[in-house]
Amino acid sequence: MKGTVGELGEFGLIRELTSRLTTTRRSGWARRRRRRGRRPDRRVVASTDILVEGRHFRRDWSTAYDVGRKAAAQNLADIAAMGAVPTALLLGLVVPAELPVTWPTELMDGLRDECQVAGASVVGGDVVRGDTITVSITALGDLRNQEPVTRAGAQPGDLVAVTGWLGWSAAGFAVLSGASARRAPSSRPTGGRSRPTTPARPPPGSAPPPCATSATG
Repeated sequence: MKGTVGELGEFGLIRELTSRLTTTRRSGWARRRRRRGRRPDRRVVASTDILVEGRHFRRDWSTAYDVGRKAAAQNLADIAAMGAVPTALLLGLVVPAELPVTWPTELMDGLRDECQVAGASVVGGDVVRGDTITVSITALGDLRNQEPVTRAGAQPGDLVAVTGWLGWSAAGFAVLSGASARRAPSSRPTGGRSRPTTPARPPPGSAPPPCATSATG
């Protein structure tokens, strides 16, 4: 879609963003609070992260789609690390008026696709105009009547398990920072920086002893 965020307006942008979703759970947009219907014995865990342009991502290094995948992945990974099943994601988005509409819509495409990997959905959020692109993500997960996995239960001698590639994000940053016009950066480490992936979901009840946490990207 052509045009800028300012030309489209807040509610027009919300319509564009929700139209990218493949789920019917779209009623939470522009609401500061959202109720999640849960039985009393099914506890929910949450994870929140904020990505700010210029500090956590650069548009000349990452596409909006990459930023969306990364923003979702790092929160959904934290949910899985707590022994919960990812269920929902909320988006808070700050965008400049002159930003092309295609940027936030491609961001939503990335969020949607990464949520599908984890079996979750984008269920709501809010958008506001500002000077710097800021992406705030809150992910929710269902513990399925299990105890949450936290670092508080770690003991000497516990097994430390790692998925993915340690240092891949830092390697990608180093490659992108040093990339010059005469040589294109390698896609493998830069992908670890720009678009990390969500770990596969463990089956309910298979959470490890309470000594784990997660960091993605």
